[in-house]
Amino acid sequence: MMTRSKLTTLAAAAAVLGGLAYLTSQRNRVGSPSLVGKPVLDSLSLSDIKKIEIGGSKKLLLASSDTGWVIPSLYGYPADIAKIRENLLKLTELKIGHVASGKKLENPALVDLQSDAGRSLATLRLGEKTMRQPPAGDSMGQFGGGGGYPDGRFVSAAGSDTVFLVKDTLEAFDGDPKSWADTQIAAVPSTDVTAIHLTSGDATVRLDKKDGAWTLNGLGEKEEFDTSKSWSVEGALNYLNFSSVVDPALTEEQLGFATGSVFTVMLKTGEIYSARVGAAAEGGSDRYFKIRASFNPTGTNETENAEISKRVESFNAKSGKWTYTIPSYNADNMTKRRADLVKPKEEPKKEDAATPAPAVTPPTP
Repeated sequence: MMTRSKLTTLAAAAAVLGGLAYLTSQRNRVGSPSLVGKPVLDSLSLSDIKKIEIGGSKKLLLASSDTGWVIPSLYGYPADIAKIRENLLKLTELKIGHVASGKKLENPALVDLQSDAGRSLATLRLGEKTMRQPPAGDSMGQFGGGGGYPDGRFVSAAGSDTVFLVKDTLEAFDGDPKSWADTQIAAVPSTDVTAIHLTSGDATVRLDKKDGAWTLNGLGEKEEFDTSKSWSVEGALNYLNFSSVVDPALTEEQLGFATGSVFTVMLKTGEIYSARVGAAAEGGSDRYFKIRASFNPTGTNETENAEISKRVESFNAKSGKWTYTIPSYNADNMTKRRADLVKPKEEPKKEDAATPAPAVTPPTP
């Protein structure tokens, strides 16, 4: 049986051990300051970064050149410098939000930031994204599909096994080249379009805008232009974006341009945009697409003409030198045939002949 003195001794020993444990934890806390809020990547200067190599399920390379940043993964297509700066700033300003003790990254994607000579300046490993649940009562979620939405990501710096949670999802580094490019091919204002030609084979459909209304040339007596189709045709080159950039080594025959359609719009300023729509790209419904601009001055103002000429040159230098694929619904607007734009003329409704009033028999006196 344990005596009172032994119980007292055990209690005192427990108190001493508890005090030592507390002091030890306090010392550790003072000696190991929190990493929360500190940069994930130290001493990283934007001006030193000349290449970005992203590895994982999708390989991607971005490189600085004499003409600016390009995307070798898209056959040297120009990168959007604003997107380059925006996403590199995210890395330099990336702060630790939480230390995920014991966490391991499964098959992480590597983001290697390199110098002009290809020397690695910093490497970041990207793990899975974290999901936040929608607020109570929001059954559809932020994206309308229910469930949560990404609000952070697990990362670690190369050479360290410590995993951090950061608040940015860093989606641009998932390997999609379009995340780094300006995908807009053309933005031709539909309000400036005055004429449209749609050519398929030997047949050309000509549309002209007169007094703000579209007309189709060569209509028969019992035909009229289906005006409900005009908005999709006149706006076909307005905010047109590509799906992908095509290998320049492909021939015109492989792209289907020789037997494809030509879509031409003329603007009131004298600009002319001529687009070719080819075959469907392999493995999908997107269509091959190429476009060039030209200028036929309609006025005598030399300053305005010089500005338009410069705009056309810039367009051809950026968009005119490449072949793209575009979504099939965009291509459909540029490949309309005559039968798609014409409908039978509605005959005027004949008014019903007035029905004579019934004869009234006078009452018998």
